[in-house]
Amino acid sequence: MISLVEKQQIILRHYYNGDSQREIHRETGICRKTIRKYIRKYEAAKRDLMEGHSGVGSGNVIELIQDIVENTPI
Repeated sequence: MISLVEKQQIILRHYYNGDSQREIHRETGICRKTIRKYIRKYEAAKRDLMEGHSGVGSGNVIELIQDIVENTPI
């Protein structure tokens, strides 16, 4: 199971540090498919939030953040 901190680090490293999925994989040992899944899931949630889909309102910003940091099994 991937930890909460690892999931956060994947997203932050990719978006804020500009690290590629391959770089993150090499340094963390986390499967590239898992890294890709978390990045895509974050992108989709962010896109829905920005476009106002799925009844996204101010309360759903919290849902996006919770989704990013939830402890999800590999």
